[in-house]
Amino acid sequence: MRAVVSVSCNFLFVLLDVTLTTILYIDGTQVRRFLQELNNFDIFTSTIDVWLICLIRACVLLGASTGVARNSTDGPRRVKKLNTAVSVLCMVMVVYAVAKLLLFSEVAVLLGAPWFLSLFAWSCISSLATLGFWKLLCLVKTKRELLVINEEKTKEEEGDDESEASGASIEESNKKENRGSSKATISRLLSYTKEDAGVLGVAFVFLILAALGECFIPYYTGLAVDGIVIQKSMVVFTKALLLMLLLAISSSFAAGIRGGMFNLTFARLNVRIRNLLFRSLVQQEIGFFDSNHTGDITSRLTSDTTLVSDLVSQNVNICLRCLVKGVGVCIFMFSLSWKLSLVTFMGFPLVMIVSELYGKYYKRLAREVQDALAKANNIAEETISAMKTVRSFANEDNEVEVYWEKLQHMYKLNKKQALAYACYMWSISLAEVALQVSVLFYGGHLVISDQMTSGNLISFIIYELELGDCMENIGSVYTGLMQGVGAAEKVFEFINRKPLMTREGTMAPDTFKGHVEFKNVSFAFPTRPNSQVLKNVTFALRPGEVTALVGPSGSGKSSCVYLMEHFYAAQSGELLLDGIPIEQYDHNYLHSKVALVGQEPVLFARSIQENIAYGVHEVTMDSVVQAAKAANAHGFITELQSGYNTDAGERGAQLSGGQKQRVAIARALVRNPHLLLMDEATSALDTESEHTVHQALEGAMHNRTILVIAHRLSTIEKAHNIIVLDKGKVSEQGNHKELMAKGGLYFKMVQRQMLGVDPPVDDSTDMDRSTSQKVSLIKRNSSRRTNYDDSDEDFYF
Repeated sequence: MRAVVSVSCNFLFVLLDVTLTTILYIDGTQVRRFLQELNNFDIFTSTIDVWLICLIRACVLLGASTGVARNSTDGPRRVKKLNTAVSVLCMVMVVYAVAKLLLFSEVAVLLGAPWFLSLFAWSCISSLATLGFWKLLCLVKTKRELLVINEEKTKEEEGDDESEASGASIEESNKKENRGSSKATISRLLSYTKEDAGVLGVAFVFLILAALGECFIPYYTGLAVDGIVIQKSMVVFTKALLLMLLLAISSSFAAGIRGGMFNLTFARLNVRIRNLLFRSLVQQEIGFFDSNHTGDITSRLTSDTTLVSDLVSQNVNICLRCLVKGVGVCIFMFSLSWKLSLVTFMGFPLVMIVSELYGKYYKRLAREVQDALAKANNIAEETISAMKTVRSFANEDNEVEVYWEKLQHMYKLNKKQALAYACYMWSISLAEVALQVSVLFYGGHLVISDQMTSGNLISFIIYELELGDCMENIGSVYTGLMQGVGAAEKVFEFINRKPLMTREGTMAPDTFKGHVEFKNVSFAFPTRPNSQVLKNVTFALRPGEVTALVGPSGSGKSSCVYLMEHFYAAQSGELLLDGIPIEQYDHNYLHSKVALVGQEPVLFARSIQENIAYGVHEVTMDSVVQAAKAANAHGFITELQSGYNTDAGERGAQLSGGQKQRVAIARALVRNPHLLLMDEATSALDTESEHTVHQALEGAMHNRTILVIAHRLSTIEKAHNIIVLDKGKVSEQGNHKELMAKGGLYFKMVQRQMLGVDPPVDDSTDMDRSTSQKVSLIKRNSSRRTNYDDSDEDFYF
């Protein structure tokens, strides 16, 4: 449908263009002079060339429209490839029409004729319109593109699963927003300065004052020259110089205030963008951080936001100053000589095309450079954060080599940027030289023919140089803005991103018992959607009881904890807390009732007191100390130089593994949680410390639900209920005595740890006497463990 409309519009415009141009041409030349102009062409008096240019425009559009209409598969693609060539052709037509006007002004035969001025104006307008209709053809979708669009719509409409469809729709909307954000990145960046509209308004006033002062200086320079050369009056000369000095001082003062206000405004812009990005990042689901490297994220938050705000603040300031000054310069130039002004502007269309092509290429390169830098930062962040691991494997040189390779890739892109910038500056400089020569040549002709004074020519040349500086600055501004846009695309992609897991729950009941129910729960990590970790898991945790999760590595124990923390959402089934689906709970309320202690707890680079009280508002020091005592951490904390004010270091690097675990346990206990999740929380503790912590937990067990994933039998066997997971499914349930009596997977795991070998199929065969005695000992210990010292043996489940 769009192809038919575009082709029809092109045919109608060609008909209008040819008809109107022919009418204007015939009205001015009469039909009888057509052959005379064709045979005796005079560029100063003939207009047949303007009519012939109309035919060129018609042929261009008709050819393209016919090609698109006849071949909708490859036609639009070919039209897009010729977009730059047609743009240059249309701009050449405009330049030729302007040159034709200047040539006619030399003889002044038809300059005042309405038909000629109409023909000249229509030639310029239709040339620009031709470019617009050509771009309209470029928007036509090919059959292949339409097929892809239809397939995407079909996939959106035919979702196999409701939850999958919901997630896909959110992800698709994220992609659509990200694709569209780059088109309006600059305007969106500026939209964040609305709060500083008053300051920007004052800065803009001073910008206008500074630009006007700078615009008048060349004018009075010309008056001073005329006062000496033509009028030979010292009074006129001195008056012009004093006015120039006053204008220079005033414009400098206004420019200083303008610059300070702009810098202040965009410094606040940097703060807002950083805050928006960080706010968006911390709201994302955990799966987002699984699929995005920390180095990549921190690079966006640090270097990219700084680059965006700096480039925009500098370039917007320069751009506004150059635009205002450029408008003033153009007004003065036309007041001095409209003919020289047209000569000056004849080269601008081609410069604009070069700038547009360069800007698109530079924008793509800037985005690639930022991606390469992010990857290099990710390597550096990973290496530095895991320096002990790197050192233990003597892999420093290899990490340096990998980082060097990433930097070399970025350097290659930087070389492309440098080459593109060199070519751009070469073409701009060449155009400026050609323009200056043209202005001097034609200006000299006007002075000799007494159409302007020498002082006006000097003023015009100064204005022309200042306009060239403005255009050059705008060109560099365009480059800087495109670089900022390239860096901002990823920033806005993160800001725009909607979390796939929403936290819209509002439930916050007055009472929370901590009864947990897994009902046919199936789960797969977002980064591995086709690999299910849990498969129809069903079990319950009851208040006042300790439940232990055991099973081989990879059986899904930690995944159950992640679901209870609502880090992820189950693909199917229900996870109920006190009979209410977990997603219906308020986020803050849920995590005030549920606390997690992991095997490798992460502490922040803050004091130990702040780490223990993390996330708890208005907690007293007595509560912190009581939690530390319950976690058997008070002793070693008081022995530190600054006690509870001691800095834990980055990720708790100033503490040992066991100390970090005890601080983490204290951090969980200070919240007084109703549901306590301990994922191998005492793995780094010695037997004495573990015994003390367990005594504290037993004292705090009343009306609390405790889930334990541990590797020591002393912890597991005391649990009220033991759930054995195997390959994502519940294999067995019961207490230690019941599971040992069954002789199933749990018994085999205990036997394997005790014997150091796989259990035999039949206890009465294939066993020597010592092995048989050990098996009997294990069975007796299922009811009474008097012959076993848990400091000697560790059981890993």
